[in-house]
Amino acid sequence: MDEEPIKKVKFSEKFSLKIRKTMIVSKLMTCLMVLVFIAIFIGLNMWIQTLDLPAIDVTANKVYTLSDASKEALKSIDQETKIYVFGIDEKDSVVELIKQYCAANEKITYEMLSKETNLAKVQEFELEDGYSIVVVESGESKKIIDASSQFHSYDYNTMAEIDITEQTLTNSILGLSTTNKPKIYFLTGHGEFGIAEQEGQTQAELGVLSTYLRNEAFEIASINLTTAGTVPEDCDVLAIVSPTSDFLENETQAVINYINKGGNLFLTQDVVRLKQDLQLPNLQKILDLYGVSFEKGYAIEIDENSAASNYPYIFRPQISSSNSITSDIGSDSYMLLAYAEKLKFAPSETLQALKVTYEELLGTTDTALFITNLSANAKEAAQTSETGKCTIAALVTKTISEAESEAIESKLVISGTGTFCADYVISEISTQYPLSYIGSNKDFAINSIATLASKDTGLKIRKDIAGTSYVFSASESQNRIVLAVIFSVPIIIILIGIVIWKQRKKRK
Repeated sequence: MDEEPIKKVKFSEKFSLKIRKTMIVSKLMTCLMVLVFIAIFIGLNMWIQTLDLPAIDVTANKVYTLSDASKEALKSIDQETKIYVFGIDEKDSVVELIKQYCAANEKITYEMLSKETNLAKVQEFELEDGYSIVVVESGESKKIIDASSQFHSYDYNTMAEIDITEQTLTNSILGLSTTNKPKIYFLTGHGEFGIAEQEGQTQAELGVLSTYLRNEAFEIASINLTTAGTVPEDCDVLAIVSPTSDFLENETQAVINYINKGGNLFLTQDVVRLKQDLQLPNLQKILDLYGVSFEKGYAIEIDENSAASNYPYIFRPQISSSNSITSDIGSDSYMLLAYAEKLKFAPSETLQALKVTYEELLGTTDTALFITNLSANAKEAAQTSETGKCTIAALVTKTISEAESEAIESKLVISGTGTFCADYVISEISTQYPLSYIGSNKDFAINSIATLASKDTGLKIRKDIAGTSYVFSASESQNRIVLAVIFSVPIIIILIGIVIWKQRKKRK
């Protein structure tokens, strides 16, 4: 009779048998085994917690994940860029996003800033306790971002909150890396609003606008054509912000020569800053090249949805949604204008002869009134006013040369008010914030100048965060619950195993 083949015992079975014979038979060894398993479990958890594992973005549209568009754009960054974070917790989603920028390009680094770790930088950026600030610095340029207001917007069409953290950070980094910064000259000598000549200067009507233009990587300077004689060759945009006196003949000719070479203008006027009988014939010579003029007076809105309560001369203009200057402002925000003049364009045949086209940027409703009697009281002035739509601001394009080899155009953004971007406080609106800070007033000026300077305004990365889940990051109480479950479940299972083992032993 053949012997049965010897069955080979697997290693796992031998190990299991050894454990049962040598350890489980002893209560002491059983307890030691349980303690060893618990120690191993705790050790593994503590080790995992020391790892800098990325947060898990469970939002449907990846609000907290760096987009492919940003990653591609960041490849062009070849100079050292430092991101300073002040007043924001390191576990915040903003910091998690900044870490992704650093991972995308080794030229980008970040530092959590505090008075204890880097007092010099805190003082340089003039930061105070309570601020939530992100500073992007590259070379001698920097951009200061208020995290409490500049990382979120609101879509007034869809009534949804929009996260623009990535858009703001990406465009800030790209803007500072620009090697050839557009040069903007602000004209002086005729009572115009003045810029802050140096960073941090406060004695200027356009102080806020100056700061934000520098933040957007523009170079700005003042120019007096009486002494300069000509507009500099490096001028990308000549800004003439609400003059109160006329130009001299040589100044007028200098601006005309600049236009005929394809120069671009940003020009505003404010009726409340002009004497009633004041005429500006030389300024009008410049405007005649574009077939446009200011009609002296100011618009008031009787539409309660447009006018400020009890102050119809302060109103929200109708904003164009079709032009890149105003499209985001019209959908996400608003503007407030005060004492705005209207623009008057020449007949279409005249514009055609001048090779001029225009597009309205800001206007009134069809029911607006236009006050022309500036010396009368409000009631009398309203009785003699004109009714109908007013164009307040427009983008005007003039073709200088149509040669195929070198087509030349001159562009003009013209507005019937300049106070909207100035640092004037109107008590009827706010006793604290100037007009330039209200809504998107300053953004209209910045976008206009960027368009005139042919400066790319950057990527548009906007994420609807209404109704989305946030990055998976448990709160302290939630973390305690999770840890309790993690530790208690294995212990309970082990205890149940011991109880079952004892019961089986008693049966024997």
